[in-house]
Amino acid sequence: MKTSGLAQPAALLEREQEVERVRAALRAVGEGTGRTLVIEGAPGIGKSRLLGEAAAGASALGFRVLDARATELEQGFPFGVVRQLFERPLAEADDGERQRWLAGAATLAASLLGAAPTAAASAPAASSRVDSDYAWHHGLYWLASNLAADSPVVLVVDDLQWCDAPSASALAFVAHRLGDQPLGLIVATRPPDPVLTPEAAALVSDPTADVLLPSPLTDSAIGTMVAARLSGEPDVQFVRACREVTGGNPFLVIELLDEAADRCLDPSAAAAADIGAIVPRGVANRVLVRLGRMPPEASALARALSALGDRAQVGDAARLAGLDGAELEEATTALAFGGIVEPGGTMRFTHPMVRTALYDDLSPAERERLHRSAAAILRERGAPAGQIAAQVMHTEPAADAGAVELLRSAARDACALGDPAGAAALLSRALDEPPAGDDRPAVLLDLGQAHARAGAPAAIAPLSEIVECGEDATAIAAAATELGGMLFYAGRGTEGAAILRRAQERLPPMEPAREQVEVALLGASYTSASVRRDAEKMIADLRDTGRSSPSLLRATTLATLAIDEAMYLRSASKAIDLAQGALATGLPLEAHTAENWAILALAALLVADALDDALQYMDEILVHAREEGAALTVATVSSLRGHAAFRRGDLTAARADAQAALDLAPDMLGVEFGIFLAAPVAVFAGLDRGETPDSLRRLIDRTGVQYDTEFLPSSQLRYASGILRAAAGNHEGAIEELRSCELDDPTFGGENPAVVPWRSAAALSLAELGHHDEARDLTADEVHRARSFGASRAIGIALRADAIVGPRAERAKRLEQAVEVLASSPARLEHARALVDLGATLRATAQRSAAREPLLQGLQLAGRCGARTLERRARTELAAIGIRPRTTNRTGADSLTPSERRVADLAATGGTNRQIAQTLFVTEKTVETHLGRAFRKLDISSRRQLLDALAPAGG
Repeated sequence: MKTSGLAQPAALLEREQEVERVRAALRAVGEGTGRTLVIEGAPGIGKSRLLGEAAAGASALGFRVLDARATELEQGFPFGVVRQLFERPLAEADDGERQRWLAGAATLAASLLGAAPTAAASAPAASSRVDSDYAWHHGLYWLASNLAADSPVVLVVDDLQWCDAPSASALAFVAHRLGDQPLGLIVATRPPDPVLTPEAAALVSDPTADVLLPSPLTDSAIGTMVAARLSGEPDVQFVRACREVTGGNPFLVIELLDEAADRCLDPSAAAAADIGAIVPRGVANRVLVRLGRMPPEASALARALSALGDRAQVGDAARLAGLDGAELEEATTALAFGGIVEPGGTMRFTHPMVRTALYDDLSPAERERLHRSAAAILRERGAPAGQIAAQVMHTEPAADAGAVELLRSAARDACALGDPAGAAALLSRALDEPPAGDDRPAVLLDLGQAHARAGAPAAIAPLSEIVECGEDATAIAAAATELGGMLFYAGRGTEGAAILRRAQERLPPMEPAREQVEVALLGASYTSASVRRDAEKMIADLRDTGRSSPSLLRATTLATLAIDEAMYLRSASKAIDLAQGALATGLPLEAHTAENWAILALAALLVADALDDALQYMDEILVHAREEGAALTVATVSSLRGHAAFRRGDLTAARADAQAALDLAPDMLGVEFGIFLAAPVAVFAGLDRGETPDSLRRLIDRTGVQYDTEFLPSSQLRYASGILRAAAGNHEGAIEELRSCELDDPTFGGENPAVVPWRSAAALSLAELGHHDEARDLTADEVHRARSFGASRAIGIALRADAIVGPRAERAKRLEQAVEVLASSPARLEHARALVDLGATLRATAQRSAAREPLLQGLQLAGRCGARTLERRARTELAAIGIRPRTTNRTGADSLTPSERRVADLAATGGTNRQIAQTLFVTEKTVETHLGRAFRKLDISSRRQLLDALAPAGG
């Protein structure tokens, strides 16, 4: 018996090239080379058929195939597509498999793929959305990678244009990191709109993706289809008419021929004129006509499914349609036989166009009834809040308190899962319900926070209303903090501070919520220069409050006062005491929770030369951050640790830490703070390691950051740029840029040479140009300032510069003072510089014997620091007095690039390639490459140590 179903699949015609590209992608996956294939085209062009070919081909090769289809109805259900892909295999796996698949970084995705109602409870705080998004993406990538370690895996996603934003972002993240592993991603999509669906558009436009554009069918292929569907050899005019009215779209050609068969048309030239009259009825009419020929139960089930959407549970659809037992079985069979739904276990339409046709035919009243009933059915069986809310969003407001609470719950989940824009849509609908009078402020606050976290200006109105008119102190503080943070991030620091101060005015002095506002104001004072100036009085009042209770405000106050000691040229010892007090009082060190406050305290420790303490705390933060996939925290703290390494004189480690932060930057939002710290470290360390000023200038340019007079961390960038100009021989430009540090707000560090030693740097350039008096004035000022603060590294740097620009007759004596100070400091590199300068000075005055010891010591220290530029200078000076030390054979750790150093250090602790990749947020192939290069450069002893470490780990 011939099946009369709608749009029955025909043999694939004129798709040989497309099928071959699909097979080539699968072969690459089987060979361990990841591939992303995007099949893009109009509805009905055959994308889903090619996806089916891909899935069937992958299964035939023994691959694991994970598939999902996005739908319009579930666009607001965060990570819905990702859950379709991974939840079932995890649920069906045995305990051993599940434990293996969720090992390492993949554990970050465990809560996301658990029961949806509890996923948000396990999620990181919404205020750290960027970090939590990256953590989930990182976890999902490693889950897919772990699955692929068992057997090749292909992720197949249909209708990407309707994919929820968090899933699309996660898929783009995975696509960019497939690398050399048996993991493939094949998606089908209509051309995505970059404005409406930027995440899907980003995946399609990824340069690593292979885009396949199926072509319309030609007359030849259509003629073959006509001959197969209608009796007789088709006339050329009939075939041409079919192509003209369908545009060669395979789905529409099949629809057209089915209708022609129902009308008993012959494929003759005379019948060609009738073809045009058929098309206006279109797919929708074909669906409805065919459905009208089925039993009423089938029609009821189909309409229920159109409201529930794809992959509805059979029980939900049956209850919504009012069917059970034999009626349900007959209706399901009729729909499958008639080509409305796919045969099999899931209730899925054969094509999205079918669902659209059915849904569009529903009257407004019927849609309202179906969606309201569906919401009740889903709620009764305990479906996820987001799934229920998707139904409520299609109903009319009815002052239903239960609907308001449901929408708020779904919005909380959406916000926690990284979809604040979706949360805002849900909360807007909750306001329309509307909530009861007492509940409206809470919904308004939720809405404002969601808009703020999405970066939408729509946040200003609801949050401002709460700050101005709200009665609940906690809500006022929360609204002001959220809006203030949003405005600071948008470069509107003055407005943000005004909001916070307004909230402060409205909250009583003893109100506990007031502390939250004060903490926010403190934080803003080290983000924006203008806000810092306005906050002077508040910070001064906090200096002697007498508060001793272990609270966040107390800890943040101590951190603020510690960095003030450094920025405002007060006392290094007091800065250390305050910073250690802040950390001891309870300043959070965990990722996602106030790490920026810890950074203030750590920065104070660095400036005051308490490098060991600072590094201990940094390592503690990094351990937590890497375990939780908090890449933003890793980038920021790595950049700060790079400064610590540079100050100690470990140039390879400094460059490696800086590069770690810069490598993460392209994938992160909100990483500007880390870049502004990392780029200067890369410059400082790079110059001493022998990199050229031009290459380091290009490094800064690649980061895309520019000096900003309002953004406080950018002061280091200006200083680094001045140093680069001097290194390139542009002393006039260097002086101008370095002197501009004096014009900035003191919080930029221009007051204290322990933060930015711009005076000594400018003085050296002035001396090069012959402006000795100006140079000596600057170094004298810097010596005075450095001694006033009391950090030995800064004092030594100032003394060295003062000696170089001072009278030649006094240079050796002054350099001896610098050497003495630096010998007791943690600054090995600065000590080496002063030693080489001293040796060169003695050699220039014919004191060859006296020059020998400081030059040899300086050479040894420079070698330990990896300071190749200084090392070459020391060798030149020694050669001038007849001493030629053995040339350093750079086959040890100092010969490694920053990336090789990071990998080798982790490998030496026993980490496997996979563990190292997860720690560094890179692919295993990257680790293998760097480890191989590092191994070739290491000496025999270092190789043996590395092999001993790798052997037990299986690296």
